[in-house]
Amino acid sequence: MLLLLAGVCLAQAAHADDNDIYSPGMSSSVDLGRYHTDFAYAGSNHQADISRYGITFVQPLAPDVGFGLQGGYMTASVNNPALNALASGYGPFLGLFVAWRPMLGNYWDLDFHAGYTWHDMSYQGQNQQADVTWYSSFVSLGPVLRLWRWRVSAGGYYQHFDGTENDTGTINGRQDFSAAHSTGAYFGFAYYLDRTGSVGIYATSGARHGVQLVFKRQF
Repeated sequence: MLLLLAGVCLAQAAHADDNDIYSPGMSSSVDLGRYHTDFAYAGSNHQADISRYGITFVQPLAPDVGFGLQGGYMTASVNNPALNALASGYGPFLGLFVAWRPMLGNYWDLDFHAGYTWHDMSYQGQNQQADVTWYSSFVSLGPVLRLWRWRVSAGGYYQHFDGTENDTGTINGRQDFSAAHSTGAYFGFAYYLDRTGSVGIYATSGARHGVQLVFKRQF
């Protein structure tokens, strides 16, 4: 019995100390997020409140590098004169990204993401219609602390986007916009329910202020 208990304890210790047990592989995740960011039109900024419902797939390219595709559906309301009379817009988004996550020791990783995403929103009203499209770049960098089943991450990010709003109806015309603010910070944590499945929550501040919930499965 003592030998059996010792064997179990050693197995648990090996499980906890094996840094490769949660190493990134091919994965898929469901991402639910809500955030707001400011669109800079000519002469003024307008806040956009955005909700995203997406799916992400990641394929490893090397031991520490992965290539990802993400897409889904989003809704957004933008506080500007042409769109205030309309209901919240809706439409798809589609993007790609590269992730690099090297190990820095027994407890630390470095997490780097760089991505590019297309967004296409439609707004409909009785006498007004608007199509809003923008292309965004997003880069983030920060450390990740590994503690048994927990992953705690923090760092900074940079965003940039350019877009157009085409209005038809009572108000007609085209307006260009860009990101009013570019930088911010993030903090989050994930908990592994088993060897390959995790749930995480991440918060951002600054240029993109919001929260994201991620359900992930690795293969």
